[in-house]
Formats: sequence, C-alpha cells, structure tokens
Amino acid sequence: MNTQHLCPVYTKWLQLNPIDARKHRLFLQDKMQKAHLQGQLDKACRLAYQTLEAAKLVLTALQHVTSYSDSGVREDIISYSAVGMYLSSLLHSNHNMQEAHDVLQQCQQQLIAVLPLHATNHTILALIKTAMYAFEKNSLALVNGNQVNGNSINNNIHPASHTSSLVH
Repeated sequence: MNTQHLCPVYTKWLQLNPIDARKHRLFLQDKMQKAHLQGQLDKACRLAYQTLEAAKLVLTALQHVTSYSDSGVREDIISYSAVGMYLSSLLHSNHNMQEAHDVLQQCQQQLIAVLPLHATNHTILALIKTAMYAFEKNSLALVNGNQVNGNSINNNIHPASHTSSLVH
C-alpha cells in the first residue's frame, strides 16, 4: 500500500503549518465528497487517501498544547477517524478487502501513537478510545465478513456519517 499520497515537499510544509494543513484537509474533504456524489469513485478514493494523509499530518504536527482548544483537537480526531472509515468503506465497496482492513489497522495504530499526548485530557482520551474501538469493530467485521450495527460496511457512506458514532 502506497503511504505517500501528497508531494513530499508539500507534506513537510503542511507538517510545519498545521493551521494550513487543517484548511487543506477541509479542501480535500470537500473535493472527495463532490467526486463521490458525482459517481467518480476512483477519484474519491484517491482524494480520500490524500485527505487521510493531511488529517494525519494535523494529528501528529507539533503544536503548543495550551494554544489549541479541546474542540480543535476533537475536530482533528473526528476528521481523521471519519476519513479513515470512509476510505476503508470505499475500498471495501471496490472489493479491495485487504487494503480496507489495512487502512483501519493503520488508523487505529496512529491513534494509539497519539494517545499519550492527550493522556491528561479525559475528554480527548475518551474520544480517541471510542475511535479506536470503532476501527477495531469495523476491522473485525471486515475480517469476519459480518455486518456492523445492522449496516453492511460497504454501504455508500459519507465521512460525516461516521462522526455521530464517535461523539457520545
């Protein structure tokens, strides 16, 4: 699985500028949703990989913890998780089960990696644990070929539809 979907120079710039990376993530997310709505699933999938990479850059960017609000961190985690679920769903609907499973596993591992950064913030910690649980549940469903919450994992879904399961 290709892990580099954005230009390496641009990736480095986004890492150093997390505010711009957030804007880029939103831009890519909008393009991804439009491509999906227009039935351009291959383009939506390519844009989903780019969006996920941008969301990961935001999630892992070095930032002053005190200068960024909990709501911003929550948005970053929810966005990263929703795009990961969405990409996995697109891959699954294209019958690429192994890559769909790999995306879920990688997203879960990334959340495990950032977990210690938020260990003292119980709200963020609970959100990360909820997202990790959702990735694990969907990953197991892919492996077992089961359904999740009565809905087949390969439904044509949009990234926003996953956020409700991440927020309690």
